[in-house]
Amino acid sequence: MKIISVTDRKNCIRPLEEQVELICKAGVDMVVLREKDMPPEDYLALADSIRRICARYETEFCINGFTDIARDLGVGTVWVSFPSITESGRLDFPKVGVSVHSVGEVDVAENLGAGFIIFGNVFETSCKPGKPAAGLEELSRICCKSDVPVYAIGGMCPENASAASDAGAAGICMMSGLMAAPDPAAVIEAVRRV
Repeated sequence: MKIISVTDRKNCIRPLEEQVELICKAGVDMVVLREKDMPPEDYLALADSIRRICARYETEFCINGFTDIARDLGVGTVWVSFPSITESGRLDFPKVGVSVHSVGEVDVAENLGAGFIIFGNVFETSCKPGKPAAGLEELSRICCKSDVPVYAIGGMCPENASAASDAGAAGICMMSGLMAAPDPAAVIEAVRRV
């Protein structure tokens, strides 16, 4: 099962670069820089710093949303929203992830070049207060429909990672579970045991 760490500097218990370094050192598969509220120039500087940390540990690095910055830095993996890719069309990157929220969006995303799908929120999450969980049945439907790997997001933790895997997910995305972890290695190890 792949583990993807999604950044959230506002809820990180250490400076973001320090936490990302610990997460990469612990063997996470991918780090996604998802700081949507940052001005592009600040995001560029942070992306360059995080990209270098990931490179030291041979961890895949993904830029969320800022495709121009990904192009400028030579980052080959991007993750975009469903509305963004339907508006822009096929993106010229080696690997494109697309967030989907329904089975009907899967075919469209794949036809526009999605190499992986992010589906959520599977469980209730503090990141999206008040938004009901989509649940494991919907995750299973998405996984059955998709021809590319699907990663579950939203309330993911070691205790429910096996349920996501049983539903067909290729892995999980964790935000607060790793950003707020005093010991990210212990969290990653707990997921790996699943």
